[in-house]
Amino acid sequence: MKEDFYKLLYENKSFCQALGRVMLSASKLEVLLKQYLRIHGEDVPEKKTTLGNLIKHLRENDLLTNNGEIHLGQINIQRNYLVHNLYASFINEIEDALLPVENLVPMDVEVYTEKARETSKNFEIYSEIVQDAIQKLRNKNNQETEPLI
Repeated sequence: MKEDFYKLLYENKSFCQALGRVMLSASKLEVLLKQYLRIHGEDVPEKKTTLGNLIKHLRENDLLTNNGEIHLGQINIQRNYLVHNLYASFINEIEDALLPVENLVPMDVEVYTEKARETSKNFEIYSEIVQDAIQKLRNKNNQETEPLI
């Protein structure tokens, strides 16, 4: 049944649209975090610009508050699960599934769709925060090292 549920997700336009928005909004946040780091004079190698590495780089350079680290870390986990581990959760390749994988019924597609929508909205919110911080730094025309979030 788990693989049948995967097929339901794959064929569901709303879920696929929501998952596509997760990908787009995550990409936007990654680019903005790179810009933020560069404004602070940090070298951001292209090969190490995954969201997780960017969060680590921000933390190591004291550019994140503890709460910011928690929030960005959580959204990174959600994104990684939806993008990299969703199918794996249906075939028991991973232990920690963020969404239910047992006793699924067709209506559970809505649960998955809503989780993807929520995740993409959160990415957009964090992107706005980073974009505002970038704009403030550009307006000040200096490189203060206050935390991002």
